[in-house]
This record gives sequence, structure tokens and C-alpha cells, in this order.
Amino acid sequence: MSFARIAASALAVRVSSSATASARHPSLRAVAPASRFTKPTQTLARSVTTMAAAGDEKTAAIEAHLKGMANSGEATIFDKIIAKEIPSDIIYEDNLCLAFRDIAPQAKTHFLVIPKIRSGLTQLSKAEEGHKELLGHLLYTAQKVAKQEKLDQGFRVVINDGVEGCQSVYHLHIHVVGGQQLSWPPGC
Repeated sequence: MSFARIAASALAVRVSSSATASARHPSLRAVAPASRFTKPTQTLARSVTTMAAAGDEKTAAIEAHLKGMANSGEATIFDKIIAKEIPSDIIYEDNLCLAFRDIAPQAKTHFLVIPKIRSGLTQLSKAEEGHKELLGHLLYTAQKVAKQEKLDQGFRVVINDGVEGCQSVYHLHIHVVGGQQLSWPPGC
């Protein structure tokens, strides 16, 4: 589906209550009244009002894209979790990365592994030669924490990249899901 089509469908989303819209990241997002719609124009860039309901990754990804978050350099919710400004259920931490439970789990076990320092690594498609060691460490940590979480029967590793990949936070992160039988293909 093209970005224009995704954006058009996202604009049709109505927020029925401020509690639903703010559930995703209440400390970071403003909520639009149910009667307002946001239009994707250049002048709105960062003032795009949140329309995504909790768990609506497609709309959240479009909003992040419209706000220009991919190249903003602004602190993300993950930076705030690393700085302990936002509470999270941290299940692993070392000097390079952090693993914590997802606030909207898509499986019985769902956690994220993130680098503590972005160093330009906002998405996988922006990786450079100098990121190879960190990327390897993140994947190694993902399997290490999966073992810790007793995902012995298997798990899935997912990296969302860009608007069409449903990336809503522009700080590289690895989703690890498991604890149940997963289906294929995912999200197509």
C-alpha cells in the first residue's frame, strides 16, 4: 500500500476518547478532540495531533513520519526510558543496551531491545559500517533475554523500518515476541 493511501486511511481514524488516544504514551502525546482531523501538510510537521489509538501501529507510524521524527534528532520515548524519566519494566541492561517489556504486547512475551546511544541509528536502513558491532550485540542480547524469558520453543525478532514498515519510534529497536505459537506471514 502506498504512503499516500496509508496517510489517507489514517486521517479517517477518529479518536473516541482522550483516554484511548493517550494510553499509548500519555506523557509525550497530545490528544485531538474527537471532532478534529489532522491534515498531512508541510506546515504541520511537528504539530500533527495524535490520532492513533493504543496498539494502532500503522497510524502511529504515519504520525511519526508526518511529524518528521525520522530526522528530528529529538529525544524519543526510548531515550526517556534509558534516562529513567519514564518508568518501564526493564528485564536486562548492560553498558550498550536495554531490554524492557512492550507496553502493548502482541504475544504472551513481547519485549524490546534498544541501544542506549542512538549514534545516528534511528532505523535499520540508516545503519553504517561502524554500527555492525552494536547491531550484533543487540541481536545477541535479544537471544540472551529470550532464553532468560524461557522462550525455549522459539521466538520471533522484528525490526520495523520506516513508515511502510510501521516504525513509530525513530530509535532503532528490536521486538522479540514469543511464548505462544506464532503465525506466518506476519502483518501482510
